[in-house]
Amino acid sequence: MRKQLGRIMTVGTLASLVVLGGCATKGYVRKNVEPVNTKVDTVDQKYDKKTAEQQAELGKTNQHLEETDKDVDKAEEIAKTADAGQRTANGKADQNTKDLRDLRGIVGSLEDYSVADEATVHFAVAKDILTKDEKAKLDEVAQKATGNKRFFITVEGYTDQTGSDQYNNELSNRRANAVIAYLVGAKSVPVYRIHMIGLGKSKLVDEGKGREARAQSRRVEVKVYSAKPLPESAGMSSSTGNGAR
Repeated sequence: MRKQLGRIMTVGTLASLVVLGGCATKGYVRKNVEPVNTKVDTVDQKYDKKTAEQQAELGKTNQHLEETDKDVDKAEEIAKTADAGQRTANGKADQNTKDLRDLRGIVGSLEDYSVADEATVHFAVAKDILTKDEKAKLDEVAQKATGNKRFFITVEGYTDQTGSDQYNNELSNRRANAVIAYLVGAKSVPVYRIHMIGLGKSKLVDEGKGREARAQSRRVEVKVYSAKPLPESAGMSSSTGNGAR
């Protein structure tokens, strides 16, 4: 547009010269008009260059804004995920706290509890790894135990008489921990309901030194203790008492 306007002005100037003077020559045109055209072209080039630079700068700005928007979106997504994870963790913590409080409240006295189920799992020489058959025994124990609201489990680890006392004590603890890890990890038994101890070779099943006798002593004894459900009237009485205070 600017270039056309310059051309029109140039032509207009030339026409005026022709009308006024009537004797404009080619030399005069070259001397006076062509420099004007050259200046117009120079101005147009500078204008086009400036426009291109501004457009390039605008493109960079838009790209930066788009990248900023993406970063904001990512930050918002991370914040949402973290918030959801925190709510889940808080929910689990609240539930664990409630379960632990309930357990402490209902245990009261161990005299209320009796053995409801038990199992003995065995191990190979110097091993603390549960076999498939031994895991099956623990599956049954866990299923029966979790069917009760008031229960706890004792896990006692043992070894045979071979080896030093220190080694056998450590091995009996590893065996007991293997049982607990399976009950908690695979069967979702609350860990705070389990009591564990490693007793080494202190309670041999058979005093004999034969292979079969030693195999019987390489074991973990699992017992489930449960108590009868609390009477509903007791719970109501407790609630009423709390309200009275």
